[in-house]
Formats: sequence, structure tokens, C-alpha cells
Amino acid sequence: MKKPIKLLKMNLQTFADPNEPPADPPKEPTDPRGGESTKVELTGEELQKKIESESDRKLQSALQKKEQEWETKTQKAIEKALEEEKRLSKLSEKEQEEERMTKREKELQDRENELKRKELKAEAITDLSNKELPTEFADFLLAEDAEKTLENINSFKKAFDTAVNKAVKEKLRQDSPNSGAGTSNKNIKNIAELAKENRII
Repeated sequence: MKKPIKLLKMNLQTFADPNEPPADPPKEPTDPRGGESTKVELTGEELQKKIESESDRKLQSALQKKEQEWETKTQKAIEKALEEEKRLSKLSEKEQEEERMTKREKELQDRENELKRKELKAEAITDLSNKELPTEFADFLLAEDAEKTLENINSFKKAFDTAVNKAVKEKLRQDSPNSGAGTSNKNIKNIAELAKENRII
């Protein structure tokens, strides 16, 4: 049995060029403030406090940013209101009243449109649910009135059913059995289950 070979430690500096100065050994990282090298070890509690401190700092920074954005937005709104007030003060009493009426009418129209849209969306969700279609598509199918919204839903149903039928046929083509004798009932059951899953039946 052979004895294992023991490797010897060698000083590679012996083989270096005698004209080159010897290489310095790698230094430990030093403290940026100019002190000796420091090795920081933290306990679990200290690490948790450090993480919380960093999280608090980031949260504070985000809050300050949002506060600045809010102040800027508020300042712009105030400036706009002052400009509007200044503009209205140059108008006659009758013109000011007309401006106020126009503004009120616009606000009322906007509210009415918003209510109408909410009602249309509720109807669209009900129609989609009745037709066993995903209700998440309600926003995409909304139109300016109930008739056009219903048209959009019917068109969507046709496209959806076509896509489901195509997927079912593709699945049946992939899962076709090798032997045709004893599997016909099982195959029919699988088709029925697959169709039910995909809301065809």
C-alpha cells in the first residue's frame, strides 16, 4: 500500500524576480474614518433594530415625498382658484352668475354621467354572470348606452365560446384513446366533464 504524498508549503516569493519588491499581503478592510480594521458582529436583536431603523428611514423619506407632492398639488389648486376668482371679478354681475350656472351644470352632468356608467357596469356584470362569462371584462365591454353594451357582451360571448370550443377540441385530440372498444363511455364522460368545466353545457 502506497503512503499518501504530503505536500510541502512553499514560499513562492523565492521564485519571484529579485528586482521586484515583495507583494504586500492582503489587508483587512479598514474603518472609513481612518481607524484600524473593524469586524462588525450583530446579535439577532441588533440586526432586527437595524432593519427596523432602515425601514423607518425609507418610510419617512416616502412620506416626505408624498407630503411635498400633496403640498405642490394643493398650491396649484389654490393658485388656479385665485386666478378663477380674479377672472370672475373682472366680469359683470350677470356674467358671473352665468359662469356659476355653467359650472354647476357641468358638475351635475359629470355626476349624472358617473351614475349612468355605474348603472351600466352593474347591468353588464349581471348580463355577463347570466351568460356564464367572466365578470372581470365588464369595464372593457361598456359602451355609451345599454344596447351597445349588450351588443358588445353578445359579440364577446360568441368569441369566448368559439375559443373554448377550440380548446376543448384540441384537448380531445391530444387525449384520444389508443383502443376504441371499451373506452367509448369513459370518453363520452370525459367530454361531458370537459365541456362542463369550460361552460359549454
